[in-house]
Amino acid sequence: MLKSKNSSSFSLDWINQIPSSIAIIDTGFNLMSASPRWLANFQLDLDQIEGENFTSLFPELSQDLSTRLKYSLDGLRDIKFKYNAKDCHYSSEDSIWHLNPWKDGYGNIIGVIIKVEPISKTEELERELNKTKLLLNNKSSVAKIGSWELDIINNSLHWTPIVNKIYGVKTDFEPTLDNAIAFYIDDSKKIIQKAVEEAINLGKPWNVKAQLKQQNGNIIWVNTIGRPKFKDGKCIRVIGTIQEVDKENQIDVQLSKLEDELNEYPLFEKIPQGLAIVDFETGRFINVNHQFLKLSGFEKPTFLNQSFKKFVNSSVTGKLESLTDQLEENGAFKPVKFTFTNKLKHHLNLKVTGNLVVGKNNKKSILCTVENITTQTKLEKKLKNTISASREKNDQLLNFAHMVSHNLKTHATNFSLLLNFLNDEKGLTQRNKYMTMLFNASDNLSETIKGLREIVAVKSNVNNEKKSLNLNESVFVVEQNVAGLLKQTNGKIINEISDNTTIKALPAYLNSILTNCITNSIKYRCEEKKPIIILSVQEDKNYTTLSVEDNGLGIDLEKYGDQLFGLYKTFHRNKESRGIGLYITKNQMEAMNGKITVESTPGQGSIFRFHFNKK
Repeated sequence: MLKSKNSSSFSLDWINQIPSSIAIIDTGFNLMSASPRWLANFQLDLDQIEGENFTSLFPELSQDLSTRLKYSLDGLRDIKFKYNAKDCHYSSEDSIWHLNPWKDGYGNIIGVIIKVEPISKTEELERELNKTKLLLNNKSSVAKIGSWELDIINNSLHWTPIVNKIYGVKTDFEPTLDNAIAFYIDDSKKIIQKAVEEAINLGKPWNVKAQLKQQNGNIIWVNTIGRPKFKDGKCIRVIGTIQEVDKENQIDVQLSKLEDELNEYPLFEKIPQGLAIVDFETGRFINVNHQFLKLSGFEKPTFLNQSFKKFVNSSVTGKLESLTDQLEENGAFKPVKFTFTNKLKHHLNLKVTGNLVVGKNNKKSILCTVENITTQTKLEKKLKNTISASREKNDQLLNFAHMVSHNLKTHATNFSLLLNFLNDEKGLTQRNKYMTMLFNASDNLSETIKGLREIVAVKSNVNNEKKSLNLNESVFVVEQNVAGLLKQTNGKIINEISDNTTIKALPAYLNSILTNCITNSIKYRCEEKKPIIILSVQEDKNYTTLSVEDNGLGIDLEKYGDQLFGLYKTFHRNKESRGIGLYITKNQMEAMNGKITVESTPGQGSIFRFHFNKK
């Protein structure tokens, strides 16, 4: 087994276990160790080259390679270097070398990790090389990095003149920790405050991007790095740098961050479900996969580095505290459902679950799974409506069965008693009296059956199509049908309905409703008054409302209001009352998606309002 002989206190035994082609050098470019695959690629023996200057192993690449290694030691990540086998004396295939800083547990750079990958997709790698060039170009701005030092013991902050320029303040500006942090805006201020606190109290270094508002009001992005220094177990100072990063640099930072995330979650783009990675500290999107973008209809830049709060409604933001608690306690939060409007203005029902993951440098992120449950939600809603309608139908059938059973049982009992009396009676007169009672009972049974058939007819016509009907034409027909009653009672109908008023209704139902209501107004008239019936119409957005007002007996709604539309419910001593008319009328209105309302005062009259749905 290969084993490092370097005197470093860091164990490098792990490198023998990894399948990748990797070499590690220290800050003096001396080779510390290499994986078996790297040694095999370049046909080298670790025992012979360990401790040698790495650039001396590749003299053809020495100058360019040294420059990139220095950049990596300066902290730049994922610097790519193309290795052309034909230019080197080692026998190997063309490859791409990825150079990354090697850090200790305190974030100090102690060398460079060189990872070698074969070239399989030329165009893709060329693109990556171009990005590397851009990174190197941006490196020229490194000279503009400002440095600072926070003295914990004396509570003082010192920085270089470049920091004055970055902040946009004059050279005589006296920085303190508080006024330096005050330049950061919104969430950035919280991030920096937390980073400083954790550095002092936990020894945790930071390397973050934040937004800073310069003295002149310009808002810029900066990359700030802080490293705590301890003595006798106590943090005595924090040193660091700050660098303004322009838009392109920021994009590169994001791309680099994405590449890290993709390396960390290799199946991220392959899972056929929407995925998003959200920074646990800031709530900003770090990455989203293709399925997520396909669902939203937006491009990736719409989400990157944006707070997730911009894309969710109050049903989610109202649960933030609970979700955070669940993540900290259980490492995951329970599914959350909310509606989201995508780029095509489609309203989607989404279900999101989240798991807390700890990545490189112990950085916490939330891996969110986003599921489109729009179709499922619609089906569930439809199923609930169907179940509700079925339950209502079952209740109606059950009530109807009870009603039929009760009514027929009453008549059957009556017949049985009268027949027994008739059988026991010997006198002719009394027998004739019982026969008369039997005929009356037979008439009543026929009337009951007729009423039940009318109820069944209403239920059976529910699905008939409504028509647009001229209301006055229907009123005229009913007026002709009740002309005899009106004449007999000296009644009068005052019609205030305009000739062009139309309503959507089933013709038979409308005729039945008008007839029932007008005959009730005549039937339950005050003896000392001539019946007067006033018909009028009101319109609103959803309904055409027919009002039928009379000066009749009226109904005590406080006493009978909850029974008004019940079957066989009567409220006046009228021998013609069956208690079926209002029950049927209400069912007819509801069958047409309408409704009926009543105002009434005993002794003064009633107003029945029939609300005909316009749809």
